[in-house]
Amino acid sequence: MLFAGTNYHPHDWPPERWRRDIELMREASFNIVRLGHLCWDSYEPSEGNFTFDWFDEVMDLFHEAGIKVVLDIATRPAPTWLHKKYPGISLTDSNGNRMEAQSRYMDDIGHPAFQEYALRFAEKLVRRYRNHPALYAFGLCNELGSGAPSYSNAARERFVDWLATKYETIENLNAAWTTQRWSRKLNSFQDVVLPISGHIQGAPERVLDMWRFYSDETLAYMHSLSILVKKLAPGARETTNHWSENPGYGFDYLKQYRDIVDLPGIGFYPGTNPEDRRALTAACFFMDHRTGELDEPIWCLEFQTGDFGGYGSPRKAMRMYAYLSLIHRSQAVCAWTWRSMLGGEEQYIFGLLDHDGIPGWKYDEFKQFSEEFKLLQDRGFPRKPQPEIAIAYSYESLKVMAGNRSFYKTDYTHQVLQAYEALVRANLDCNIVNLRDMRKDYKILIVPGHAVMDKASAAAIRSYVENGGTVIMTAYSAKVNEHNQVFDTTLPGELSDVFGIRCGAFMRTRSHTPVENAGGLEKAELRLERERPAILLGGNEHVPEIDYYEILETRTAKAMASFTNTLELSPAVTRKIYGKGEAIYVAIPADTSFLSSLLEQLYPKLGVNPGPTTPLGVVARKLEDDSTIYVNTTGTDQTIQINKPAKGLLTGRHYEQVMVLSGYEAELLI
Repeated sequence: MLFAGTNYHPHDWPPERWRRDIELMREASFNIVRLGHLCWDSYEPSEGNFTFDWFDEVMDLFHEAGIKVVLDIATRPAPTWLHKKYPGISLTDSNGNRMEAQSRYMDDIGHPAFQEYALRFAEKLVRRYRNHPALYAFGLCNELGSGAPSYSNAARERFVDWLATKYETIENLNAAWTTQRWSRKLNSFQDVVLPISGHIQGAPERVLDMWRFYSDETLAYMHSLSILVKKLAPGARETTNHWSENPGYGFDYLKQYRDIVDLPGIGFYPGTNPEDRRALTAACFFMDHRTGELDEPIWCLEFQTGDFGGYGSPRKAMRMYAYLSLIHRSQAVCAWTWRSMLGGEEQYIFGLLDHDGIPGWKYDEFKQFSEEFKLLQDRGFPRKPQPEIAIAYSYESLKVMAGNRSFYKTDYTHQVLQAYEALVRANLDCNIVNLRDMRKDYKILIVPGHAVMDKASAAAIRSYVENGGTVIMTAYSAKVNEHNQVFDTTLPGELSDVFGIRCGAFMRTRSHTPVENAGGLEKAELRLERERPAILLGGNEHVPEIDYYEILETRTAKAMASFTNTLELSPAVTRKIYGKGEAIYVAIPADTSFLSSLLEQLYPKLGVNPGPTTPLGVVARKLEDDSTIYVNTTGTDQTIQINKPAKGLLTGRHYEQVMVLSGYEAELLI
């Protein structure tokens, strides 16, 4: 079954408006609504004073209308009264200053007082509505991973306890943190401080452990909500629109996701400009990241209808986004938001209804695809593909590369998206995996810019190749061990024998300016192009847009492609048979065009069938019943070759040899 609906905030509107809004939702064929988020104090306006009667009426009204509810457990932001009673739950900035909770997500979720009151409230809410006939699922809070960590003394003490559990002795911690450098040795765990002070960041080993600590706290808190729901409401499902990929905070979702949610969720925000291809690709990648290796569809618990001061996407683009989400395994689309915001932090966030509560063209567009979803119920939706390709994702590499911009000039997320886009262009599904917990079989495993290579991840790659898999690893990978120390062995660390190479020096193709002020002299960013390396691969020359490449030495590997105009003329791609499989190393950061060419050579050999052939910007998938869905993500007409006459389910049109798909249009050929 497919779901279409909206996010609704009944506490924003007078009760006499509720029935009118719900009737408009029903008329638009909505069958799902997300409620309850961001309003803890509407249920508990003062400590222990719970007021659920008003919300009972809301739940009853949606049940009468036949609309199911995803009920968010709104533990963030905490109420003002809780911040006043326990000032320690407010965030402390990196300068040591306690910050007033001016905005949402200014709560220290690891603080014991916060968790005590949040879980008490969660239990009251779950018990109250666990058997309500409108309930479909509970949401495990809103956008965990967004906001910022707290650098308070209480957080430091929790960090000390976390380190003591992990390292057991101060000698182990000193070794892991390289504390002999610059006289930073620790005599006890109580010597530990959080490794950020003001704008000054500490040594890389310490910073990585700090982010691991904050990540583990987020996971533990989310897990506690999940356990509570499973215990008290075993018949309900759990989902969440967390923000684990948030570059400023985030958490290691793939480390524990199997234990936390049975229904992956996301806020789907590609932006109101579909021409922003990076944002569009990232929105789809994040969906696949949340799905991981779960054989479950994903729920777009929030779905972009407008923006801050932006009324909406171009006409038909919102509908296009909905069909694009279906291709990426979505089962539900919930508009954010129902009615445009009158005030507060999201004033002028535009919803399906205008500020006066009157529907506009966006309501009609949402209504259109909500009704169309009914046509798709027996057509293999939601999709449950079994991808033959995986991309490894590393929260730790994200943090490590962001923390050393002088060396890691190419952003980690950018590299992952470059690899992902190569599969998007081939119309291929993929899973996003944690190397330490990869459970399915894949013909190809892509490891883009995986800077951190701990022993468990290395062992997983080694075993994968030994057993017949083909791995492709790109530059910047396997540079540091699990402690964020550069390997003192041959690179790629832990895996040089598997790839059969030595990765020694590297070159910057453009003038290099470090972040650090070495020598006390400010260095100018000259942006000079010193080289434009060309690569000969399969008889074709490629000139990728790169600012870095590695000088590879083959040991037991063979060159698959070489640079043609660099000083060393070194290999650009190497390959080695290892066990039953093959290990391929690429000497440049992940690049979509180059990886596409490399993968095209591998697909026939490995028995990977690319998806339907389409023009750039048209996404397509063949469904279980041999029908094919096409989505034109561009604003211009696209001509698509088809191999047999077909009928369009969505338009009723008949097609012979070609189909012209207009801008932002979708079609299902049967």
